[in-house]
Amino acid sequence: MPLSPAPLLPGTSPLTPPGAQPPSRGAQRVAALVAIPLLVVLLIVGQTFLPQLLFLAPGLQAQAAISQPGQGGALFQGFQYPWDRQQGSTGGYNSPMSLQNMQSQAHDFHMNAVIIPIVADMPDPSNGYIAWRVVDKDDMHTLPDADYAKAINDAKTAGLVPILELQVQVAGGQGSASVGAAWSDSVSQNGIGVSGSTVPQPIGKLEKQWFDSYSAFAVHWAQISATYKLPYFIIGDGLTSVSYDTSFTSYKNDPKGRDRTTAGEPPCTNGRRDCSWRHVIHALRQASYLTLSDHRSQSGASYTGKLIYAANWTGAAAGGATASEFDHVTWWDALDYIGVDANFPLISNQGAPTQDVLTSAWHGQGPSVGNQGDIYSKLEKVADAAQRPIIFTSVEYDSATGASSGNPTPQEDDTEQLLDMQALLLTFTGTSWWAGVFWYADWPRAPRSAQPYWPTLGNWAGDDLAHAKDAGKWLATFYKPSPIPCGC
Repeated sequence: MPLSPAPLLPGTSPLTPPGAQPPSRGAQRVAALVAIPLLVVLLIVGQTFLPQLLFLAPGLQAQAAISQPGQGGALFQGFQYPWDRQQGSTGGYNSPMSLQNMQSQAHDFHMNAVIIPIVADMPDPSNGYIAWRVVDKDDMHTLPDADYAKAINDAKTAGLVPILELQVQVAGGQGSASVGAAWSDSVSQNGIGVSGSTVPQPIGKLEKQWFDSYSAFAVHWAQISATYKLPYFIIGDGLTSVSYDTSFTSYKNDPKGRDRTTAGEPPCTNGRRDCSWRHVIHALRQASYLTLSDHRSQSGASYTGKLIYAANWTGAAAGGATASEFDHVTWWDALDYIGVDANFPLISNQGAPTQDVLTSAWHGQGPSVGNQGDIYSKLEKVADAAQRPIIFTSVEYDSATGASSGNPTPQEDDTEQLLDMQALLLTFTGTSWWAGVFWYADWPRAPRSAQPYWPTLGNWAGDDLAHAKDAGKWLATFYKPSPIPCGC
Protein backbone atom coordinates (compact mmCIF):
# COMPACT_ATOMS: atom_id res chain seq x y z
CA MET A 1 0.00 0.00 0.00
CA PRO A 2 1.55 3.36 -0.99
CA LEU A 3 2.23 5.65 1.88
CA SER A 4 0.53 9.05 1.95
CA PRO A 5 3.00 11.92 1.62
CA ALA A 6 3.86 13.47 4.95
CA PRO A 7 2.69 17.05 5.37
CA LEU A 8 5.42 19.70 5.28
CA LEU A 9 6.24 20.99 8.72
CA PRO A 10 6.75 24.71 9.39
CA GLY A 11 10.20 25.79 8.31
CA THR A 12 10.82 22.83 5.97
CA SER A 13 9.93 24.51 2.68
CA PRO A 14 12.53 23.96 -0.09
CA LEU A 15 12.09 27.59 -1.21
CA THR A 16 14.51 30.37 -0.11
CA PRO A 17 12.98 32.15 2.87
CA PRO A 18 11.67 35.63 2.10
CA GLY A 19 14.42 38.29 2.25
CA ALA A 20 17.30 35.77 2.07
CA GLN A 21 19.80 35.77 -0.79
CA PRO A 22 20.06 32.53 -2.87
CA PRO A 23 23.53 30.91 -2.94
CA SER A 24 25.97 32.18 -5.58
CA ARG A 25 26.97 30.09 -8.61
CA GLY A 26 30.42 29.59 -7.13
CA ALA A 27 28.97 28.20 -3.93
CA GLN A 28 26.73 25.91 -5.96
CA ARG A 29 29.79 24.55 -7.89
CA VAL A 30 31.68 23.86 -4.65
CA ALA A 31 28.66 22.10 -3.22
CA ALA A 32 28.35 19.93 -6.35
CA LEU A 33 32.08 19.02 -6.25
CA VAL A 34 31.66 17.87 -2.63
CA ALA A 35 28.33 16.07 -3.16
CA ILE A 36 29.32 13.95 -6.19
CA PRO A 37 32.29 12.10 -4.53
CA LEU A 38 30.17 11.66 -1.40
CA LEU A 39 27.38 10.10 -3.48
CA VAL A 40 29.86 7.68 -5.14
CA VAL A 41 31.17 6.60 -1.72
CA LEU A 42 27.61 6.01 -0.47
CA LEU A 43 26.81 3.90 -3.55
CA ILE A 44 29.89 1.71 -2.99
CA VAL A 45 29.08 1.27 0.70
CA GLY A 46 25.46 0.45 -0.15
CA GLN A 47 26.49 -2.23 -2.69
CA THR A 48 28.84 -3.78 -0.16
CA PHE A 49 26.68 -3.84 2.93
CA LEU A 50 23.04 -3.67 1.78
CA PRO A 51 22.79 -7.42 0.88
CA GLN A 52 24.07 -8.33 4.35
CA LEU A 53 21.55 -5.98 5.92
CA LEU A 54 18.72 -7.44 3.84
CA PHE A 55 19.80 -10.98 4.74
CA LEU A 56 20.02 -10.06 8.40
CA ALA A 57 16.61 -8.39 8.51
CA PRO A 58 14.50 -11.59 8.50
CA GLY A 59 16.64 -13.02 11.28
CA LEU A 60 16.25 -9.85 13.33
CA GLN A 61 12.52 -9.89 12.68
CA ALA A 62 12.24 -13.53 13.77
CA GLN A 63 14.30 -12.87 16.90
CA ALA A 64 12.07 -9.90 17.70
CA ALA A 65 9.03 -12.15 17.30
CA ILE A 66 10.42 -14.87 19.53
CA SER A 67 11.33 -12.30 22.18
CA GLN A 68 7.66 -11.32 22.23
CA PRO A 69 5.99 -14.75 22.49
CA GLY A 70 2.87 -15.30 20.46
CA GLN A 71 3.12 -11.99 18.62
CA GLY A 72 4.23 -13.35 15.24
CA GLY A 73 0.85 -13.28 13.55
CA ALA A 74 0.53 -17.04 12.89
CA LEU A 75 -3.11 -18.11 13.03
CA PHE A 76 -2.82 -21.69 14.28
CA GLN A 77 -1.35 -22.73 17.62
CA GLY A 78 -2.57 -26.28 17.42
CA PHE A 79 -2.03 -29.95 18.09
CA GLN A 80 -2.96 -33.32 16.66
CA TYR A 81 -5.36 -35.42 18.76
CA PRO A 82 -5.49 -38.91 17.21
CA TRP A 83 -7.63 -41.86 18.29
CA ASP A 84 -9.04 -44.92 16.52
CA ARG A 85 -10.49 -48.34 17.23
CA GLN A 86 -7.08 -49.99 17.36
CA GLN A 87 -5.88 -47.96 20.34
CA GLY A 88 -7.78 -49.95 22.93
CA SER A 89 -10.47 -49.19 25.46
CA THR A 90 -8.38 -47.17 27.91
CA GLY A 91 -9.14 -43.68 26.72
CA GLY A 92 -10.84 -42.32 23.63
CA TYR A 93 -13.02 -39.36 22.70
CA ASN A 94 -15.87 -40.73 24.83
CA SER A 95 -13.76 -40.85 27.98
CA PRO A 96 -13.70 -38.05 30.60
CA MET A 97 -9.99 -37.46 30.02
CA SER A 98 -10.64 -36.40 26.41
CA LEU A 99 -12.20 -33.12 27.51
CA GLN A 100 -9.70 -32.88 30.37
CA ASN A 101 -6.69 -33.04 28.04
CA MET A 102 -8.24 -30.59 25.57
CA GLN A 103 -8.85 -28.11 28.37
CA SER A 104 -5.25 -28.57 29.49
CA GLN A 105 -4.00 -27.81 25.98
CA ALA A 106 -6.08 -24.65 25.76
CA HIS A 107 -5.42 -23.39 29.29
CA ASP A 108 -1.84 -24.49 29.98
CA PHE A 109 -0.28 -24.30 26.51
CA HIS A 110 -2.58 -21.71 24.89
CA MET A 111 -3.49 -23.94 21.96
CA ASN A 112 -6.34 -22.58 19.86
CA ALA A 113 -7.10 -25.44 17.43
CA VAL A 114 -7.10 -29.23 17.36
CA ILE A 115 -6.95 -31.68 14.46
CA ILE A 116 -9.20 -34.73 14.91
CA PRO A 117 -8.22 -37.44 12.39
CA ILE A 118 -10.86 -39.66 10.74
CA VAL A 119 -9.05 -42.88 9.77
CA ALA A 120 -10.38 -45.06 6.93
CA ASP A 121 -8.96 -48.43 5.84
CA MET A 122 -7.69 -49.71 2.52
CA PRO A 123 -7.11 -53.49 2.52
CA ASP A 124 -5.32 -53.49 -0.85
CA PRO A 125 -3.29 -50.40 -1.88
CA SER A 126 -3.83 -51.29 -5.56
CA ASN A 127 -7.59 -51.75 -5.40
CA GLY A 128 -10.18 -48.99 -5.50
CA TYR A 129 -12.03 -49.91 -2.32
CA ILE A 130 -11.92 -47.80 0.85
CA ALA A 131 -13.65 -48.90 4.07
CA TRP A 132 -14.66 -45.73 5.88
CA ARG A 133 -17.78 -46.72 7.83
CA VAL A 134 -17.80 -48.83 10.99
CA VAL A 135 -20.10 -51.30 9.23
CA ASP A 136 -17.86 -51.62 6.14
CA LYS A 137 -16.02 -54.85 5.57
CA ASP A 138 -12.31 -54.47 6.45
CA ASP A 139 -12.87 -51.27 8.43
CA MET A 140 -10.60 -51.53 11.46
CA HIS A 141 -9.87 -47.95 12.53
CA THR A 142 -12.88 -45.69 11.97
CA LEU A 143 -14.89 -44.77 15.05
CA PRO A 144 -18.66 -44.30 15.14
CA ASP A 145 -19.82 -40.84 14.08
CA ALA A 146 -20.98 -40.18 17.63
CA ASP A 147 -17.41 -40.46 18.94
CA TYR A 148 -16.20 -37.75 16.59
CA ALA A 149 -19.23 -35.62 17.50
CA LYS A 150 -18.19 -35.93 21.15
CA ALA A 151 -14.65 -34.82 20.26
CA ILE A 152 -15.99 -31.84 18.31
CA ASN A 153 -18.20 -30.71 21.18
CA ASP A 154 -15.43 -31.20 23.75
CA ALA A 155 -13.07 -29.10 21.64
CA LYS A 156 -15.62 -26.30 21.52
CA THR A 157 -16.15 -26.55 25.28
CA ALA A 158 -12.40 -26.25 25.79
CA GLY A 159 -12.23 -23.14 23.58
CA LEU A 160 -10.52 -24.91 20.67
CA VAL A 161 -11.46 -24.83 16.99
CA PRO A 162 -11.94 -28.49 15.95
CA ILE A 163 -10.70 -29.47 12.48
CA LEU A 164 -11.53 -32.86 10.98
CA GLU A 165 -8.79 -34.47 8.89
CA LEU A 166 -9.22 -37.44 6.53
CA GLN A 167 -6.60 -40.19 6.71
CA VAL A 168 -6.24 -43.59 5.04
CA GLN A 169 -4.54 -46.55 6.69
CA VAL A 170 -3.33 -49.38 4.44
CA ALA A 171 -3.45 -52.97 5.68
CA GLY A 172 -0.21 -54.35 7.03
CA GLY A 173 0.91 -51.07 8.53
CA GLN A 174 1.81 -49.51 5.18
CA GLY A 175 1.73 -45.74 5.18
CA SER A 176 -0.78 -43.63 3.26
CA ALA A 177 1.91 -42.90 0.65
CA SER A 178 1.53 -46.50 -0.55
CA VAL A 179 -2.08 -45.92 -1.70
CA GLY A 180 -2.03 -46.40 -5.47
CA ALA A 181 1.76 -46.67 -5.64
CA ALA A 182 1.42 -49.29 -8.39
CA TRP A 183 -0.73 -46.92 -10.43
CA SER A 184 1.75 -44.06 -10.43
CA ASP A 185 4.24 -45.62 -12.85
CA SER A 186 1.80 -46.78 -15.51
CA VAL A 187 -0.66 -45.32 -18.00
CA SER A 188 -4.33 -45.86 -17.23
CA GLN A 189 -4.93 -48.48 -19.95
CA ASN A 190 -2.49 -51.01 -18.48
CA GLY A 191 -3.80 -53.79 -16.25
CA ILE A 192 -2.76 -54.90 -12.78
CA GLY A 193 -3.65 -57.78 -10.48
CA VAL A 194 -5.76 -56.93 -7.43
CA SER A 195 -7.43 -58.79 -4.60
CA GLY A 196 -10.85 -60.20 -5.44
CA SER A 197 -10.18 -60.56 -9.15
CA THR A 198 -8.63 -63.41 -11.14
CA VAL A 199 -7.84 -61.20 -14.13
CA PRO A 200 -5.85 -57.98 -14.33
CA GLN A 201 -7.91 -54.80 -13.94
CA PRO A 202 -7.30 -51.59 -15.90
CA ILE A 203 -5.44 -49.09 -13.75
CA GLY A 204 -7.64 -46.24 -14.93
CA LYS A 205 -10.76 -48.10 -13.78
CA LEU A 206 -9.27 -48.85 -10.36
CA GLU A 207 -8.11 -45.29 -9.91
CA LYS A 208 -11.53 -43.84 -10.78
CA GLN A 209 -13.18 -46.29 -8.36
CA TRP A 210 -10.79 -45.14 -5.67
CA PHE A 211 -11.54 -41.47 -6.25
CA ASP A 212 -15.28 -42.21 -6.22
CA SER A 213 -14.93 -44.05 -2.92
CA TYR A 214 -12.74 -41.31 -1.53
CA SER A 215 -15.16 -38.60 -2.69
CA ALA A 216 -17.99 -40.32 -0.79
CA PHE A 217 -15.76 -40.50 2.31
CA ALA A 218 -14.81 -36.83 1.99
CA VAL A 219 -18.34 -35.60 1.28
CA HIS A 220 -19.72 -37.34 4.36
CA TRP A 221 -17.23 -35.69 6.71
CA ALA A 222 -17.46 -32.32 4.97
CA GLN A 223 -21.21 -32.51 5.58
CA ILE A 224 -20.51 -33.25 9.26
CA SER A 225 -18.13 -30.28 9.33
CA ALA A 226 -20.84 -28.11 7.78
CA THR A 227 -23.44 -29.36 10.28
CA TYR A 228 -21.22 -28.32 13.18
CA LYS A 229 -20.22 -25.11 11.36
CA LEU A 230 -16.53 -26.00 11.47
CA PRO A 231 -14.57 -23.35 9.56
CA TYR A 232 -11.77 -25.66 8.31
CA PHE A 233 -11.63 -29.14 6.80
CA ILE A 234 -8.52 -31.15 5.86
CA ILE A 235 -9.45 -33.23 2.82
CA GLY A 236 -6.53 -35.68 2.93
CA ASP A 237 -3.13 -36.42 4.41
CA GLY A 238 0.02 -37.81 2.79
CA LEU A 239 -1.61 -39.59 -0.17
CA THR A 240 1.63 -39.06 -2.04
CA SER A 241 1.24 -41.73 -4.72
CA VAL A 242 -2.10 -40.36 -5.93
CA SER A 243 -1.73 -36.63 -5.21
CA TYR A 244 0.44 -35.48 -8.10
CA ASP A 245 1.07 -36.48 -11.68
CA THR A 246 4.11 -38.44 -12.73
CA SER A 247 5.49 -38.79 -16.25
CA PHE A 248 3.12 -41.77 -16.68
CA THR A 249 -0.04 -40.00 -15.51
CA SER A 250 0.51 -36.68 -17.29
CA TYR A 251 -1.88 -35.55 -19.99
CA LYS A 252 0.91 -35.75 -22.54
CA ASN A 253 1.67 -39.42 -21.89
CA ASP A 254 -1.80 -40.54 -20.80
CA PRO A 255 -4.36 -38.31 -22.57
CA LYS A 256 -7.17 -40.85 -22.05
CA GLY A 257 -6.53 -41.14 -18.34
CA ARG A 258 -8.44 -38.12 -17.12
CA ASP A 259 -12.21 -37.81 -17.16
CA ARG A 260 -13.47 -35.10 -19.48
CA THR A 261 -17.22 -35.63 -19.30
CA THR A 262 -18.07 -34.62 -15.71
CA ALA A 263 -20.75 -32.04 -16.44
CA GLY A 264 -20.89 -28.94 -14.30
CA GLU A 265 -17.21 -28.93 -13.38
CA PRO A 266 -14.61 -26.44 -14.58
CA PRO A 267 -12.67 -27.85 -17.55
CA CYS A 268 -9.42 -29.59 -16.61
CA THR A 269 -6.62 -30.04 -19.12
CA ASN A 270 -3.98 -31.35 -16.74
CA GLY A 271 -2.92 -34.88 -15.81
CA ARG A 272 -5.32 -37.43 -14.42
CA ARG A 273 -4.32 -36.89 -10.76
CA ASP A 274 -4.70 -33.11 -10.93
CA CYS A 275 -8.12 -33.44 -12.56
CA SER A 276 -9.30 -36.12 -10.12
CA TRP A 277 -8.47 -34.00 -7.06
CA ARG A 278 -10.20 -31.00 -8.55
CA HIS A 279 -13.18 -33.33 -9.00
CA VAL A 280 -13.06 -34.23 -5.26
CA ILE A 281 -12.94 -30.55 -4.33
CA HIS A 282 -15.89 -29.87 -6.65
CA ALA A 283 -17.87 -32.58 -4.82
CA LEU A 284 -17.10 -30.91 -1.50
CA ARG A 285 -18.10 -27.44 -2.65
CA GLN A 286 -21.22 -28.23 -4.66
CA ALA A 287 -24.66 -29.62 -3.84
CA SER A 288 -24.19 -32.52 -6.30
CA TYR A 289 -21.55 -34.13 -8.48
CA LEU A 290 -21.09 -37.01 -10.94
CA THR A 291 -18.99 -40.08 -10.19
CA LEU A 292 -15.92 -40.64 -12.32
CA SER A 293 -16.62 -44.34 -12.95
CA ASP A 294 -20.14 -44.17 -14.38
CA HIS A 295 -21.25 -40.52 -14.08
CA ARG A 296 -24.02 -41.18 -11.57
CA SER A 297 -25.32 -38.15 -9.74
CA GLN A 298 -24.40 -37.98 -6.05
CA SER A 299 -25.12 -35.48 -3.29
CA GLY A 300 -22.25 -33.09 -2.65
CA ALA A 301 -21.28 -31.49 0.64
CA SER A 302 -22.02 -27.80 -0.10
CA TYR A 303 -19.17 -27.03 2.28
CA THR A 304 -18.32 -23.32 2.44
CA GLY A 305 -15.44 -23.37 4.92
CA LYS A 306 -11.71 -23.35 4.21
CA LEU A 307 -10.24 -26.45 2.57
CA ILE A 308 -6.75 -27.80 3.32
CA TYR A 309 -4.73 -30.77 2.10
CA ALA A 310 -1.81 -32.08 4.19
CA ALA A 311 1.09 -33.03 1.90
CA ASN A 312 4.10 -35.02 3.00
CA TRP A 313 7.57 -33.46 3.19
CA THR A 314 8.96 -36.44 1.24
CA GLY A 315 7.84 -38.82 -1.50
CA ALA A 316 6.61 -42.39 -1.66
CA ALA A 317 9.05 -45.22 -0.99
CA ALA A 318 8.04 -47.09 -4.16
CA GLY A 319 6.29 -46.46 -7.46
CA GLY A 320 6.62 -43.41 -9.65
CA ALA A 321 5.82 -40.71 -7.06
CA THR A 322 9.09 -40.68 -5.14
CA ALA A 323 9.61 -36.90 -5.39
CA SER A 324 8.66 -34.77 -2.38
CA GLU A 325 4.90 -34.28 -2.31
CA PHE A 326 4.48 -30.73 -0.99
CA ASP A 327 6.23 -29.06 -3.94
CA HIS A 328 4.81 -31.29 -6.69
CA VAL A 329 1.07 -30.92 -6.05
CA THR A 330 -0.39 -28.79 -8.89
CA TRP A 331 -3.88 -28.15 -7.53
CA TRP A 332 -2.99 -25.99 -4.52
CA ASP A 333 -4.85 -23.11 -6.17
CA ALA A 334 -8.15 -25.02 -5.73
CA LEU A 335 -7.71 -24.97 -1.92
CA ASP A 336 -7.53 -22.24 0.71
CA TYR A 337 -4.40 -23.40 2.55
CA ILE A 338 -1.37 -25.52 1.72
CA GLY A 339 -0.83 -28.11 4.43
CA VAL A 340 2.61 -29.65 4.96
CA ASP A 341 3.48 -32.46 7.34
CA ALA A 342 6.84 -30.82 7.97
CA ASN A 343 8.98 -33.53 9.55
CA PHE A 344 12.05 -32.50 7.58
CA PRO A 345 15.33 -33.97 8.87
CA LEU A 346 17.38 -30.88 9.66
CA ILE A 347 20.86 -32.25 10.28
CA SER A 348 22.78 -35.27 9.04
CA ASN A 349 24.15 -36.57 12.34
CA GLN A 350 22.85 -37.56 15.75
CA GLY A 351 25.00 -35.12 17.68
CA ALA A 352 23.80 -32.50 20.15
CA PRO A 353 22.80 -29.54 17.96
CA THR A 354 22.51 -25.96 19.12
CA GLN A 355 19.57 -23.73 18.32
CA ASP A 356 21.73 -21.74 15.86
CA VAL A 357 22.64 -24.94 14.00
CA LEU A 358 18.99 -25.96 13.74
CA THR A 359 17.80 -22.52 12.68
CA SER A 360 20.50 -22.35 10.00
CA ALA A 361 19.53 -25.84 8.80
CA TRP A 362 16.05 -24.62 7.81
CA HIS A 363 17.90 -22.33 5.39
CA GLY A 364 20.18 -25.11 4.11
CA GLN A 365 23.21 -23.73 5.94
CA GLY A 366 25.71 -25.23 8.37
CA PRO A 367 28.38 -27.94 8.40
CA SER A 368 26.03 -30.74 9.50
CA VAL A 369 22.96 -29.72 7.49
CA GLY A 370 20.81 -32.52 6.12
CA ASN A 371 20.22 -33.23 2.44
CA GLN A 372 16.99 -31.19 2.21
CA GLY A 373 18.69 -28.03 0.99
CA ASP A 374 17.08 -24.66 1.70
CA ILE A 375 13.74 -25.83 3.11
CA TYR A 376 12.55 -22.33 3.93
CA SER A 377 13.02 -21.13 0.35
CA LYS A 378 11.33 -24.22 -1.10
CA LEU A 379 8.27 -23.63 1.07
CA GLU A 380 8.22 -19.93 0.24
CA LYS A 381 8.36 -20.73 -3.48
CA VAL A 382 5.37 -23.08 -3.20
CA ALA A 383 3.36 -20.48 -1.26
CA ASP A 384 4.23 -17.75 -3.76
CA ALA A 385 3.38 -19.88 -6.79
CA ALA A 386 -0.04 -20.87 -5.45
CA GLN A 387 -0.70 -17.59 -3.64
CA ARG A 388 -1.78 -19.61 -0.62
CA PRO A 389 -0.47 -19.60 2.97
CA ILE A 390 1.20 -22.71 4.37
CA ILE A 391 0.18 -24.52 7.55
CA PHE A 392 2.39 -27.14 9.14
CA THR A 393 -0.39 -29.68 9.64
CA SER A 394 1.85 -32.05 11.62
CA VAL A 395 5.30 -31.72 13.13
CA GLU A 396 6.74 -34.24 15.57
CA TYR A 397 10.04 -34.03 17.40
CA ASP A 398 10.75 -36.94 19.71
CA SER A 399 12.27 -36.05 23.06
CA ALA A 400 15.23 -38.22 22.14
CA THR A 401 18.80 -37.81 20.96
CA GLY A 402 18.88 -37.69 17.17
CA ALA A 403 15.38 -36.28 16.73
CA SER A 404 16.75 -33.43 14.58
CA SER A 405 18.17 -35.93 12.08
CA GLY A 406 14.90 -37.83 11.67
CA ASN A 407 16.57 -40.90 13.15
CA PRO A 408 16.06 -40.68 16.92
CA THR A 409 17.79 -43.03 19.32
CA PRO A 410 16.09 -44.65 22.36
CA GLN A 411 17.95 -42.21 24.62
CA GLU A 412 15.71 -39.57 26.20
CA ASP A 413 16.72 -35.99 25.43
CA ASP A 414 14.19 -33.34 26.36
CA THR A 415 16.63 -30.57 25.42
CA GLU A 416 16.88 -31.60 21.77
CA GLN A 417 13.09 -31.64 21.46
CA LEU A 418 12.98 -28.17 23.01
CA LEU A 419 15.63 -26.80 20.63
CA ASP A 420 13.89 -28.33 17.61
CA MET A 421 10.57 -26.69 18.47
CA GLN A 422 12.23 -23.38 19.29
CA ALA A 423 14.17 -23.39 16.01
CA LEU A 424 11.00 -23.98 13.99
CA LEU A 425 9.11 -21.15 15.64
CA LEU A 426 12.16 -18.86 15.50
CA THR A 427 12.44 -19.53 11.77
CA PHE A 428 8.82 -19.13 10.72
CA THR A 429 7.08 -16.89 13.25
CA GLY A 430 6.35 -13.55 11.62
CA THR A 431 6.62 -14.95 8.09
CA SER A 432 3.79 -13.54 5.98
CA TRP A 433 3.05 -16.81 4.15
CA TRP A 434 3.14 -19.10 7.21
CA ALA A 435 -0.09 -19.70 9.15
CA GLY A 436 1.16 -21.77 12.09
CA VAL A 437 1.77 -25.33 13.21
CA PHE A 438 -0.03 -28.36 14.65
CA TRP A 439 2.26 -30.32 16.97
CA TYR A 440 2.10 -34.10 17.10
CA ALA A 441 0.60 -35.16 19.45
CA ASP A 442 -1.62 -35.50 22.47
CA TRP A 443 -4.11 -38.34 23.04
CA PRO A 444 -7.44 -38.69 24.87
CA ARG A 445 -5.83 -40.79 27.56
CA ALA A 446 -4.70 -40.07 31.12
CA PRO A 447 -2.45 -39.87 32.91
CA ARG A 448 -0.26 -38.69 30.07
CA SER A 449 2.93 -39.93 31.71
CA ALA A 450 1.54 -43.49 31.70
CA GLN A 451 1.26 -43.58 27.91
CA PRO A 452 3.61 -46.07 26.23
CA TYR A 453 7.06 -44.63 25.54
CA TRP A 454 5.99 -41.21 26.88
CA PRO A 455 9.56 -40.21 27.94
CA THR A 456 10.91 -40.34 24.37
CA LEU A 457 7.92 -39.72 22.10
CA GLY A 458 6.95 -36.39 20.56
CA ASN A 459 4.31 -35.49 23.13
CA TRP A 460 5.31 -32.50 25.24
CA ALA A 461 2.45 -32.18 27.74
CA GLY A 462 2.73 -33.77 31.18
CA ASP A 463 0.08 -34.72 33.70
CA ASP A 464 0.04 -31.03 34.54
CA LEU A 465 2.07 -28.00 33.47
CA ALA A 466 4.61 -28.45 36.27
CA HIS A 467 5.38 -31.97 34.99
CA ALA A 468 5.41 -31.13 31.27
CA LYS A 469 8.57 -31.68 29.27
CA ASP A 470 10.89 -28.73 28.75
CA ALA A 471 9.36 -28.07 25.33
CA GLY A 472 5.88 -27.96 26.85
CA LYS A 473 6.90 -25.52 29.55
CA TRP A 474 8.50 -23.30 26.93
CA LEU A 475 5.45 -23.43 24.64
CA ALA A 476 3.33 -22.33 27.60
CA THR A 477 5.41 -19.12 27.78
CA PHE A 478 5.90 -18.60 24.04
CA TYR A 479 2.27 -18.93 23.02
CA LYS A 480 -0.19 -16.36 24.29
CA PRO A 481 -3.98 -16.84 24.39
CA SER A 482 -5.05 -16.28 20.78
CA PRO A 483 -8.53 -17.71 20.18
CA ILE A 484 -9.62 -18.23 16.57
CA PRO A 485 -13.09 -16.89 15.69
CA CYS A 486 -15.16 -19.97 14.98
CA GLY A 487 -18.87 -19.22 14.89
CA CYS A 488 -19.40 -22.91 15.50
